[in-house]
Amino acid sequence: MRRTWERTGRGAVVLAGIVGMALSGCQAQSSIVPAHRDDPVVVVETASFGEAEIVGHIYGNALVRSGWRVTARPQSGTQDEVIESVVAGESTFTLGFTGELLRRFDPNSTAVGSDEVYTAMMAALPEGVTAADPAPAEDAPVYVVTRHTSESQGLRTMSDLAGRCGGFTLGAREEALADRELASAVGATYDCGFGRRVAMGPNPRAVFDSLRAGEIGVGLVQSADPVLHPEDIVPLDDDEDAILAQNLVPVFRKGSLSEDQLALVNRISGELTSDDIRELLLGIEFGSATPVSLANFWLDEHGY
Repeated sequence: MRRTWERTGRGAVVLAGIVGMALSGCQAQSSIVPAHRDDPVVVVETASFGEAEIVGHIYGNALVRSGWRVTARPQSGTQDEVIESVVAGESTFTLGFTGELLRRFDPNSTAVGSDEVYTAMMAALPEGVTAADPAPAEDAPVYVVTRHTSESQGLRTMSDLAGRCGGFTLGAREEALADRELASAVGATYDCGFGRRVAMGPNPRAVFDSLRAGEIGVGLVQSADPVLHPEDIVPLDDDEDAILAQNLVPVFRKGSLSEDQLALVNRISGELTSDDIRELLLGIEFGSATPVSLANFWLDEHGY
């Protein structure tokens, strides 16, 4: 289920960079041609939400900057639709989330933690499809309280809530409250059943405002929400790993990436953090930069 509020428009960071083509050497003519021109085109298709579009451009533009040919297809539909496009061979590369992919292809798996979910996901992917290394960046549900509640009630982890959830009102967007798998996992692991549940609008700021006003005691948002870390809000650590890991991961057709391309993709995955995603998504929220320029900003900052 994706994601937080709908993220469209232009982003908020001042950004650099037009992606350039590499020049071939020793040409008889002065024409400009892309390097690796005999390699297949990598077709990067991403889902219709800001996070996927920005990160898709990060991977795609990194490949272009290294001289490979890329066709970008952003805003191509739902997460399920772009994954199915890769499975069907209509595109070669997309982005997914490890837990969602595992549930799609192996709904009976009991894996929960990041490493075990990735391993189980790799085994469950359809024939002809594989994945690169997962990023540290994750977009998973996270329970939050105000700093005052954290300090006065002794709440730093989800285990601190064990047996006490009935005394708190939970606020979240409607889709999050309807996630029965999440409620069941948290309830079973932490003996946690909230006394009251309040559905809110799609913007997570509404959750934080209600927490500050004392209208709810615990909020439920996403770990990649760009507003997750105001100083007066404390995320509760899922210390018993009840919540299914949702690390961002590139998914592609087997054989569609060369060894050098895959090495570049894996290098980017290793450097892409949840903090990066939150910072870039502020650009979408405040509407002052495009997804492409946000992606190029990240690439410039990381030396690509």
